[in-house]
Amino acid sequence: MIVVRESMTVCGIKLIPLIAKAFGADDISLHENLNDGDEAQSGQSVATLTGPQAKILLIERTVLNFLQKLCGIATVTRRFVKLIEQHGVGLLDTRKTTPGLRSLEKYATGCGGGYNHRMGLYDRILAKDNHLAATSLDSPTKLETFVTNLKKRQPEVLVEIEVDDLDQLDAVLQGGADAVLLDNFVPEDIVKAVEMNMDRAILEASGGINEENIALYAQAKPHFISTGAPIHTSRWLDLGLDWVQSRN
Repeated sequence: MIVVRESMTVCGIKLIPLIAKAFGADDISLHENLNDGDEAQSGQSVATLTGPQAKILLIERTVLNFLQKLCGIATVTRRFVKLIEQHGVGLLDTRKTTPGLRSLEKYATGCGGGYNHRMGLYDRILAKDNHLAATSLDSPTKLETFVTNLKKRQPEVLVEIEVDDLDQLDAVLQGGADAVLLDNFVPEDIVKAVEMNMDRAILEASGGINEENIALYAQAKPHFISTGAPIHTSRWLDLGLDWVQSRN
């Protein structure tokens, strides 16, 4: 039995058959006592593995490694979500992920109640401050024209623009951006941005947001708050494999 040693949000149970297959241990059967996304309390069994002793021991450490990491991310994500959900604000993850593990870490975000931002550079356009600087967009007029042309060239792709102040926000809204990333805005300026926006675009607040201040940002009511903290600050949680010898 895979048993949790502390309270957590479960994530990674669905990986166990894939891990078993990778190790050539297809004859291990899995019984899920809880589903990914469920809450578990200390001492609770989340899953039971049945099969040859040697093969269960073969996959034990890899299974626990994945579960400990992913449960940690899902648990912190759930904690962040609970801090902001009363304000009607969603939590977004970022691309600040472990190389090679982005899909799993974003899955853990979903299990914790968060939403996935873009997976990479291919599934939506996000023009950030470095892109704008490299294109010499040094005035609101140039920025508006840039966004307008970008939307014309990519009409089927969601276009998001990062802005540093309210003047830039007005320009990208006039240009027809689908979403705006409010980078390092203080909560008071996010309130002004929400008023300016009038729901023309999705507003995402980001930059320096953590567990201590996220509720304050949520009170300003952007549509979403994005932070990489649940992924890069979460710790591995304590799960173990408790052996139950078959009587057969």
